[in-house]
Amino acid sequence: MNDHFRFPVLSSSPLETHNLGNLLGRAIRFPQRSGNGEPPPTTGALIGLVGDLGAGKTTFTQGLARGLGVQARITSPTFTLINEYTSPTKDVRLFHVDSYRLAEDSQSLAAELYGLGMEEILDVVEEESFDAWEYPPDPAAMRHVVVIEWADRLGDLLPADRLTVRFDSDPHRQTSVDNGQMRLAHEAAGGRTHMMDDNGSERTLSFCATGPHSGALLSEMRTAMDRIQRREAIS
Repeated sequence: MNDHFRFPVLSSSPLETHNLGNLLGRAIRFPQRSGNGEPPPTTGALIGLVGDLGAGKTTFTQGLARGLGVQARITSPTFTLINEYTSPTKDVRLFHVDSYRLAEDSQSLAAELYGLGMEEILDVVEEESFDAWEYPPDPAAMRHVVVIEWADRLGDLLPADRLTVRFDSDPHRQTSVDNGQMRLAHEAAGGRTHMMDDNGSERTLSFCATGPHSGALLSEMRTAMDRIQRREAIS
């Protein structure tokens, strides 16, 4: 898989995890034009979060919401299963899904998702992704963003083209992260924390895109992080 489809980022605190979500949200809401001047293909997004309890999935989603311009308080929809938010400017609608309590067998799971209206929501996101490649993007159009905690429980029920963020706090696996790579999450949204907090929350966030739309979005985020890294190098 090409580098721009997969890369790890080291987060040393909840604030850095929040800031990474913020950076991704801004990449969705304010995509940059490519070097040849063509309009960016990104509109909405489907984002799956995978990690253990307490790994930072909700913290990341709170940062994502801020980057998208959503001002409401973001809480985990553990019992409601899905929460919906709209930005004050009415240009972003965020669906926050928690699949932890959904049925485990595929048939019951599919029925529950249908009952929640997930089929219609995912159809909207897929249509936006397709239209963005076929037609010039409308800057005033509503962007629909779906973020799913415990996305690995849904398996093949999710569209193939999605961005997955895997949260890994295993110190043995974290050694695969290059020390010179993307340790700048604290600067992504104006944060200033460099050290781990008292809970030892250092973890690796591995971003993986599995299609052209999510790949374009991940490329947007990497470009934004490269700009931050360059600014940090000359400051």
